[in-house]
Amino acid sequence: MFSVYEYFNRINEINPKIRMDAGDPDIPVRREIIEAAVRSLRNGETGYTATAGLPELRERIAEFEDVSPEEVIIAPGAKILIASEIAMAKRVTIIAPYWNAYLLISHQFGKEFEVIETRLENRWTPQIEDFDGDLLVLNYPNNPTGKVLSSSKVREIAEIVEDNGAKLLSDEIYGDLSFVNFTSPRKFYEKTVTVKGFSKLYSMTGFRLGYAIAEKEEIKRIKRFIEASVTCVPSFVQRAGLKALELREEIVNYVRKEYQGRVKTATEILRRFEFIKPEGAFYIFLKIAQDGIVFAEKLLKKNVAVFPGIAFGNYSNFIRISLAGKRWKEGLEIIGREMDASEHCGLQ
Repeated sequence: MFSVYEYFNRINEINPKIRMDAGDPDIPVRREIIEAAVRSLRNGETGYTATAGLPELRERIAEFEDVSPEEVIIAPGAKILIASEIAMAKRVTIIAPYWNAYLLISHQFGKEFEVIETRLENRWTPQIEDFDGDLLVLNYPNNPTGKVLSSSKVREIAEIVEDNGAKLLSDEIYGDLSFVNFTSPRKFYEKTVTVKGFSKLYSMTGFRLGYAIAEKEEIKRIKRFIEASVTCVPSFVQRAGLKALELREEIVNYVRKEYQGRVKTATEILRRFEFIKPEGAFYIFLKIAQDGIVFAEKLLKKNVAVFPGIAFGNYSNFIRISLAGKRWKEGLEIIGREMDASEHCGLQ
């Protein structure tokens, strides 16, 4: 199985000048957020915290998510929350293209899984009539395609999950970076576990701060998993999260507009090639004329890093381009030239 993390480590060793591989935002963390973390450390908040998170942070999240604090849990990143749900499942159903970690986690816990594939020709819209798993994972806005499902499609999927008596895990790490109307499945199905985090919107990737929203009993199950694994989130990280939420509206407006502008520019630069214009997040899943790994290696020689499509499912003739790094426009121009060169060589 292809591991995007092994490939990422290899890219780090090569250290190309233009990074369009990982979703690591180049927008700086707001100074006030950093100062809140430093102030917490200077105030001596360096010990253990409650597993579920600081009460004030849970209350603040509950306020704007319109739930009770008992329906919120804080964790060191969104991934451990996703892992907790996969660990508790018997059989996991994943929609492709998918974030590589879903499969890696499923393998790590020895879980059976099934993959429902979607296609560029159908604008990456999933057609789900039935599935065998007891946990269905949704990720919209989608990584790597930028697809956002309509409210009617979300309702349709939620009803199918409910009919199957399964649980729905909604990975909404890019939810605030949707350029169109975004509807969470928890609006339609109470057995939805919603996972969010501070990494993408607030550029706080290194802070490792995420949270989940679910029914109270489900939160208790997640809490036991956190207790048995990573224990808690440091106080200074949570204080930084509280400050981020204070600045939330201002940051959302700026960051969403910034990425929407990058997507618009990227769409213009790559307009002669095949892809669906992203409706959220900051990725482009580009169809290419040859094997994605081969093409990614060619780009590395040009000092540009991307991820091959095979990292996201059975999509060997795709690459994922991240618009979250510096010099992204220069990188797009190089990708375009390499695409043209492939076509002129008769590879398409």
